[in-house]
Amino acid sequence: MVHSISHISIFLLVLISYLAKLCEGKVLFFPIRHVHLKNNLGDGVNLQVHCKSGDDDLGVHNVTHGADYEFQFRVNIFGTTQFFCGLVWNNKLHYIDAYIHKRDKQRCGPDCFWTIKQDQACLYNYHTRSQDCIAYK
Repeated sequence: MVHSISHISIFLLVLISYLAKLCEGKVLFFPIRHVHLKNNLGDGVNLQVHCKSGDDDLGVHNVTHGADYEFQFRVNIFGTTQFFCGLVWNNKLHYIDAYIHKRDKQRCGPDCFWTIKQDQACLYNYHTRSQDCIAYK
């Protein structure tokens, strides 16, 4: 009896380790999240976006006026996924926390829609059906 419980325990540990490696810390049953950053800075003003998390560096992307940059990801198993973005226009650097799971899991739904303006960034809140605007860091 003890011998078979030991085998089951080892099997379960190997299975959990394999699944954790397979999904690289991401929970497979969590929906894919999308973050959109729309350049609403004004005609002729290009936006340079560089987003990162603790695990991923998404590189630098140039976004023309009216266009948007989008990235997607799965939330990690601990629910601690965060992405921050550096935003550059007119040679000035600004930062936003583009996604913080505990803050945005209800507010965004599967998609977070940011509008990047000269004086603030606004995130559409699905729950209140309004814009949550923040000043840049």
